[in-house]
Amino acid sequence: MKKFALPFVATILAILTSSPVEVQAANRDVTGTIFNDPNGNNRLDNNEKGGAKATVWLYRILPNGSRRKVGKMSTDQAGNYTFKNVKPGKYVIAIRYSTNKLAVRTRPFTIGGKGNSPYRANFPFVTNQTLKRYPSLTQTPNPANLDQNESVSPFAP
Repeated sequence: MKKFALPFVATILAILTSSPVEVQAANRDVTGTIFNDPNGNNRLDNNEKGGAKATVWLYRILPNGSRRKVGKMSTDQAGNYTFKNVKPGKYVIAIRYSTNKLAVRTRPFTIGGKGNSPYRANFPFVTNQTLKRYPSLTQTPNPANLDQNESVSPFAP
């Protein structure tokens, strides 16, 4: 009996002390709401509602620093949008608000981790006057061309 115990214990110790297996980060949905933010705190509070219509673009930032468009969509009537099954990596979102045609982009953010819960990215509705309240948003001339594709018109929606 002791002959079997020693190899078994040695095997268990080898497994426990070996380097951990690296877990691949899972794809996740990127979802959010374009909302009215009367208190200007840049958070979707319980008493605040979505509903601002907008076009939303998701761009992946490549290792060389260039951007590649992942997708484009319009928000629903409640200001919601979802990009499904987004690969781990670094991203930026661009938004063009339908009512005032102002276009903004976000700071880069990273999708990663082991979980599969959606990445939440809520954004306030802004105007030229209120944009300065939101340091995470920067005005951009053409959100449809953040990937610097020469074939996209600077006037593209």
